[in-house]
Parts: sequence; structure tokens; C-alpha cells
Amino acid sequence: MLFRLLASTALLSLPLAVAAPAARALDIYEPDSAWTLAPNGVVPAGAVEMHAKVASTGAELLSSNPRFANAVATLERGRVAADVYVGLLRVMTLPGDDGARANAIAERINRAHAQGRLRADDIKPARRGGTYALVLGGETLVTIDDRLAAEVGVRPAQLVLRWLDNLRMASGGRALGFVASRGAGAGTLLGRASWYGPGFHGRRAASGERFDQNMMTAAHKTLPFGTVLLVTNTRNQKACLVRINDRGPYVAGRMIDLSAAAARVLAIDGVGAVRIDILGR
Repeated sequence: MLFRLLASTALLSLPLAVAAPAARALDIYEPDSAWTLAPNGVVPAGAVEMHAKVASTGAELLSSNPRFANAVATLERGRVAADVYVGLLRVMTLPGDDGARANAIAERINRAHAQGRLRADDIKPARRGGTYALVLGGETLVTIDDRLAAEVGVRPAQLVLRWLDNLRMASGGRALGFVASRGAGAGTLLGRASWYGPGFHGRRAASGERFDQNMMTAAHKTLPFGTVLLVTNTRNQKACLVRINDRGPYVAGRMIDLSAAAARVLAIDGVGAVRIDILGR
């Protein structure tokens, strides 16, 4: 149901540690199911603590009941913003958002969690209409354009890697730990990709490490070892992150050699057209 909720933490029935910001009315969509239960049927970890944390900071929880993922509106130095929390972990901040966008993102996360689709390894970066995005399966969780990144104070490529790690950790996975390089997002490469695996598995790659065809790696002629790329199959828009750890390919007309694992994710059987975004190191 659609209702108007005043930004008063008194609604949480918890004591305030600091004065709350001036009350303001927001239109908030409250799903019929107030709680998203964990698979074992208990209240999500951190949900009750979420109330306490919001109350103690004077922020506004955009729901009468905390769920697995929550949108929290804040007013700091006269500027409105909204955070998306999963449990007690803040996964992203949206400057200038009155809560509508953050609430929509939280609902997508809650829906995926309730359906058992929220797995860390299935959350991937992508390119959507010239902007970065984080996607889960075929669903876009959040888009990251130049304006949003500028409001946060970082480059889009840096923000997509940061939020990717936050969502991975919130979903029970580990952070990848990639950091956007100075030239990240500066341009896009278009070319053809091939793949290699069985005949090279276990051998030394040009970087000195053992090549593992089941890891998300790739070979490129000139990019520094450790460079992280977002590779997108332009035919089906499937995308994945790979790390450069080898040299090649040495066949004319090919730009990158993918590991067998990366080729499977992209559904490339042989040679395929790809778009390559340089993200970081």
C-alpha cells in the first residue's frame, strides 16, 4: 500500500541518541509482506539492529518494518541522500535521492533474496546504453551513470567495482578487491575474442603464475598483468570480469584470448565479437 511516512524515528519506538533531522513527508511503497524471511524462517540477521542504528543516527528507515535489504533516507548539511543497507552493511549511497530510487533497489534485492537468486557470483557488472550497471541474472539492480558517479565523487568504473564488492559481501561472498585504474572507463575496445584451455592448463603463463582454465583470466598482447577487464559478448550481451595474466593471442584479427571459464560465461564457442572496458588493477 502507498502511505505517507513522516521522517520521525519516534515511529521506531526506540530512544534517540542524537536529534533527528526536521520531519518531512515521503511517499513510500510498503510491500504486503513486511518481512523477508531468511531460508530458515527467522528474521534476517541485523534487521532489529537496523532499527537501532537508524534511530541512533537520526536517519529515516523507509519502511515500518526492516527487511533483508532496506532503504534509509538521510539529511546531512541540508542535502538529502539515501543509502541501501543489506543487514548492517551499507552497500551503496545515492546522493540527491529522496528514497524512491534506493527503495526500488532494495526491493529488487529483497525479491531476489526471497526467490533464492541472490548469489554473490551471479552479481556482475555490465554496460547498459553507455552506462555501467550491476545485474543479477537478466535483471538490472542499479545503473551507474556519469552524473551519479560525479555526485559520489569517483569515476563510474570505480563506483561499479566498489558497489560490486559491497553487494558480493552482503550476499555472503568475498570481495574481489579490484581497484579502478587511472585510465579506467576512458575508452572502449571492440574486437574479436578467442579462448584457450586444455592444452595450456597448468602451464606457466607469461606473468609467471600457473594458467588455470577454470579461472576468470585472459591473455592480451600489451595490457599490464593484473589489469581487470569487463568483457561483453556483443551478440548476446553476456558479460564477465577477467584479469590479464598472459600474453596473446598471436593469431591475426584477434584482440583477446579468454580462459575456458570466461568463454563459457560469455557463450563464445570459437571466436566471437566483444566489447572490452578497462576497469582496474
